[in-house]
Amino acid sequence: MLHYRFAQESDVDLYYEWANDVSVRSNSYSQSKIDYDIHVNWFLRKLNNKNCFFYLFFNEKKEAVGQVRIEKKGNETIIGISIDTFHRGHSYSCEMLKKSCHDYLEKYPLDKITAYIKIENTLSLKSFQNAGFMDLQEVNFEGVKSCKLDYFFLEID
Repeated sequence: MLHYRFAQESDVDLYYEWANDVSVRSNSYSQSKIDYDIHVNWFLRKLNNKNCFFYLFFNEKKEAVGQVRIEKKGNETIIGISIDTFHRGHSYSCEMLKKSCHDYLEKYPLDKITAYIKIENTLSLKSFQNAGFMDLQEVNFEGVKSCKLDYFFLEID
């Protein structure tokens, strides 16, 4: 069973490490390695943005296993996830997505959370679908052929 807390300034290096993971970069819409100073500025801006929620997840051993970011951008609320290299393959993504969406939608029940996933990223697509994301559409997102899925307020298991 996973638990979470919201990210803090002291988590900046952990998020930097995760953001520059080779697999994360290859599945990201921006694939270039991220400069540390740019990351720090970005991270601190996001932490202070009332429309951005960083959920940092831990396992029963209190190890950080991954993060979910939910951010309201204009008319959309967009979600993203990444899991630590050493904690992949443990089926954490579904629980992380459900818990973060549930928390966010308790605060903003009229919102719809949207995920954009590169079409070739079938593992992420399956994780989002298993977590309750639906209404799959094929779209062009940031110039890349992608899947768009939406999540509405549902009861958590």
